[in-house]
Amino acid sequence: MEHSFFTLFLISNLLISLLLAVVICLKKLVKHHVTVNTLYRISVVSFLLLLAPFFPVHLLKINSFADWVSRYRAFNPGSAGGQAATTQTEGEWQNGNWLQDFSVTVEQSSFSQVDFVLLLIWIAGMTVMLLLTLYSNRRMFSIKKSLQAVDDPQLSNLLDHCQQKIGFHKKVVLGHSALITSPITFGLIRPYIVLPRDSSLLTKDELRYILLHELFHSKRKDMLINYLICLFRTMYWFNPFVSYFLKEMKTEMEISCDYAVLKQGDEEAHLHYAEVILKFASLSQRTSPLAVASEISSSYKEVKRRIVTIVDFKQESRQLKRKSSLVFTAITALVLLSTPTLSVFAVNADQYDFSGEQAVYKDYSRFFANVSGGAVLFDAATGQYTVYNRDVSTTRYAPASTYKIFSALLALEAGLITRNDSDMAWDGTPYQYDEWNRDHNLFTAMASSASWYFQRLDEQLGRESLQRSFEQLHYGNAELSSSLENYWADSSLTISPVEQIEMLRKLYENQPGFAQEHIETVKDAILLEQSGDARLYGKTGTLSFDGEDISGWFIGFVETNEAPQFFAVHIEGETEAGGRSATEIALSILEQEGIYKSVEQ
Repeated sequence: MEHSFFTLFLISNLLISLLLAVVICLKKLVKHHVTVNTLYRISVVSFLLLLAPFFPVHLLKINSFADWVSRYRAFNPGSAGGQAATTQTEGEWQNGNWLQDFSVTVEQSSFSQVDFVLLLIWIAGMTVMLLLTLYSNRRMFSIKKSLQAVDDPQLSNLLDHCQQKIGFHKKVVLGHSALITSPITFGLIRPYIVLPRDSSLLTKDELRYILLHELFHSKRKDMLINYLICLFRTMYWFNPFVSYFLKEMKTEMEISCDYAVLKQGDEEAHLHYAEVILKFASLSQRTSPLAVASEISSSYKEVKRRIVTIVDFKQESRQLKRKSSLVFTAITALVLLSTPTLSVFAVNADQYDFSGEQAVYKDYSRFFANVSGGAVLFDAATGQYTVYNRDVSTTRYAPASTYKIFSALLALEAGLITRNDSDMAWDGTPYQYDEWNRDHNLFTAMASSASWYFQRLDEQLGRESLQRSFEQLHYGNAELSSSLENYWADSSLTISPVEQIEMLRKLYENQPGFAQEHIETVKDAILLEQSGDARLYGKTGTLSFDGEDISGWFIGFVETNEAPQFFAVHIEGETEAGGRSATEIALSILEQEGIYKSVEQ
């Protein structure tokens, strides 16, 4: 069954929520056995879970959870709006013209329409969150504009002293603003520490605690974390688990800075620092959670947690640090191992593991002028593959009607039809092509690619039998999760060009051990033409959307007095990328390689 990006994104969100819940529970279990900084660092590492859906892990050849759920194709018609439909078109050699095209429509599912609506809602939500974030951060520009540089030499010297004490030598802008009631830090590249206008009422020690706290934010690059928090709040606006996690992370960030300040003083200083936190807690917190800034003031609930941490402060022992390292390593490993399973993009490229040990790579790009695609040749005499565009040639795509080769073979093996008794009556359902609106046998159905004929064979075989047979044949991903009418066209069943070659070899060499007469019957059904002593066998396949051919196949083999030559071409494009175009490309390659010159060209 075909799913869009957003469907897979929702699936990833369920897993993200579960993993975040696990991380949060683990942190609560070990919070008395690890350092405060470790808890914050675990949250930072957990950011990878939120980035994971957008990791192109397929470039690393790593499978994702979404690969086990569905296939996602770049030409996903289910993500488009309107009343568009997906169509499947096929070449045929009726009356000797086997390059002629026919098509049959596969209706768009109602699920894909709902999915598209949900995608629009997600985008609308992100837009609203983005506007709110921009509005909230507009205040930062106002504060920056109203900033009055500190002209007090003692305060400037105190800032320099604090910077030297913590080893932070980057230039910091220190100023006052009437727009704030609590000290605030912002600025990703150039740090700003802004104090309230009435900061002169604060003692030197209180100012030192405040400056140390804000400087630690700047030294640890917490502003970058704030930007990421705003980004994830925008992208995951609908996920309450993510919102809770990000809120907790902000509190842990402040507690971690509190701890860093406490390490700089004695026990008496700890009480004074707690008084500073309480002093600003009595003020209304005016900075929005969507602002990319760090403010020393917090809500009363958060201040309570911070005060408890300050009261319980103890110098970290070596044993505590060792346990912290072990816990951090274990949870980091959990996050890293989980990250590839959450990727949405990994499902875009279900790659076949092709060793390519006996492969040469050639440039056939001139034949793919207006489309993208790949081509694979196999010389049975030498055992050598010739490959153009390895990535495409090992990527699995919906086989379209190329699957009918094996649909016919399985029906013959099951005794549903025979070479001399394969007639099937048309049920009167009108199709858009006259060639389909009549009775068929295996040969005429294959020639005109009458899909209803093979759909009826599949129904008689049954899902379980088909599933078992495709698994035994190792036909692509052997997945038949969707309707029996469309599994070969909707990216449920997928196969790569390299695997198409392997399937054709199994057919030709009868590796599955089928009855030889059935193999010969299928071969005769896909015989397209003869040129001299060479015979061309093949089958086309096309996927279309909105009336445009966007994905095409031509697979087959050339039989001569010598060993056969197998070929498979797959193409994609916005238009004119169907089976006919794939056939023309394949025939051009075969002619260039001196394998076959078609009488059709």
